[in-house]
Amino acid sequence: MTKEYDLQRCTVRLNFASSQGTGFFVAPNWILTCAHVVQSAKDNPVEVFWKTENQNYTATVTQLYEAPIDLALLKLQGNCLSHPCVELDSTEPNTNDNCYTFGYPKSRGNDYSQGDSASFRYEGISWKEDIKLYKLKQGQVNSGFSGSPLLNLQTGKVCGIVHLSRDESSDLGGRAVSAQVIQEKFPDIFRQNQEFHQQKPKGHNPFEYGSPVPPERFYGRKREILEIKNRIGAISPQCINIVGLRRNGKSSLLQYIKKRITEFCADKQKPLVIDLDLSSRNFHTPEGIIEGLRRGIHRLTGNYPWSKEDNQDGFAVEDGLQDLVDEGYRLIILLDEFEAIASKKERLELFQDWGEDWRSKASAGLLTMVIASKRPLNEVYETLSLGSPFANIFSTTILGALEEEAWQSIISKGFTPNSGLWEWVDELAGGLPYYVQMAGAMLWQKENQEKAKEEFNFQSRPRFQELWKDLTEVERLTLRYQLGESNLPSPDFAIVDSLQRHGLLRKDGHLFSSVFAEFVKGQK
Repeated sequence: MTKEYDLQRCTVRLNFASSQGTGFFVAPNWILTCAHVVQSAKDNPVEVFWKTENQNYTATVTQLYEAPIDLALLKLQGNCLSHPCVELDSTEPNTNDNCYTFGYPKSRGNDYSQGDSASFRYEGISWKEDIKLYKLKQGQVNSGFSGSPLLNLQTGKVCGIVHLSRDESSDLGGRAVSAQVIQEKFPDIFRQNQEFHQQKPKGHNPFEYGSPVPPERFYGRKREILEIKNRIGAISPQCINIVGLRRNGKSSLLQYIKKRITEFCADKQKPLVIDLDLSSRNFHTPEGIIEGLRRGIHRLTGNYPWSKEDNQDGFAVEDGLQDLVDEGYRLIILLDEFEAIASKKERLELFQDWGEDWRSKASAGLLTMVIASKRPLNEVYETLSLGSPFANIFSTTILGALEEEAWQSIISKGFTPNSGLWEWVDELAGGLPYYVQMAGAMLWQKENQEKAKEEFNFQSRPRFQELWKDLTEVERLTLRYQLGESNLPSPDFAIVDSLQRHGLLRKDGHLFSSVFAEFVKGQK
């Protein structure tokens, strides 16, 4: 985004009676303008039109300094908006610095109430009764530009507020009240403005990407959590398959289930949660899984349900599980990294009997499984030309993008919220948790969105390569089609729907990340 575009998003049109002028967001829910724009309003509400959101609001004048200071501060009424703010800079521009403003001028025969731009060159200081003004040339200040922020294009910051025209009918320029005067008259607002743009608070980097996040730093997934609760916490517990592409938060969700099991099951159900990471060598055989289950039950109850020697005795194992059921326990087994036993046909064949055995145990109510995998279980088996032993006993929950509120909460751990920040993160991460955390971490480190995006591009590329490898050829073609490759056949709706559920495609058909889109364009 350009500096000019960012400035436009901070401006609002102000109307009261027949008067029209411009204001701009200077701090959260605070608007700065010229006094003569709103002076006649007194205690009455002023109409506020925010073009960026195409919404109307009202504000009240809280402080006002008449000419030659000519400043007024307004507060939005009852609206806690998430909006950007200009960044004030009390440093005087250099002579001939290029300046820009955006406002809502309106005069006889000239109505630009939807917005208009103007540019100037800084000529030097001008004094009016000891009030420091900035003199501008080579630009036209029309009626309605009063109260517009003056952007110094060299610094990218607002150095003043447009105040007077030197001649409305020509490009002689005008004058602006300096940001130094704003700081002097509204010190608290100036401080809030600086805090708003102080991107890096004290402390350590709060963003983490790569390892599963602990429950206390788990955000969102309300729908998925409810679906899991309705399965494992039902009157009769049922199995569920949590599906998500690489780094979409499957392991984090399993840990959340384990540590916050009371959110999923009632106390009277006496849930026993055993988690087994199938990527561990200990669980690369069915015998290893049985032993892991036996030890997990011992850790939670203090008793072994059967002896180690009986691991291969199906009757002894079932008797031990039935004893748990008779004691009122609900055994819930979390199986992460299912691909570890399904990466090769030979390995998955080894587990075929195990799968059929555990299906039988689940159907008998002896245990409930929560399996995390990159693809639905039936697809995992079909890919290897095998029939799934788990048919009909699992429901499927796909992990895609986080809710907007959730990913914004993640970013709010490290930054003051504003809509410009939201747009930047959304453009890079599209709500996928791993990339949201990465975007936050890069911005924390670089303290500059442009540099942070460059680093995000570098850090995300290996992850995109892994993701691309995991996709089927049909899915790759669909993503390329969505980017506008017209020589490709129109994709099947089911594939588009699947990619949207996984969060790789937005509802409008665009790829989830502009950086990922550029990556896809470079693939053959």
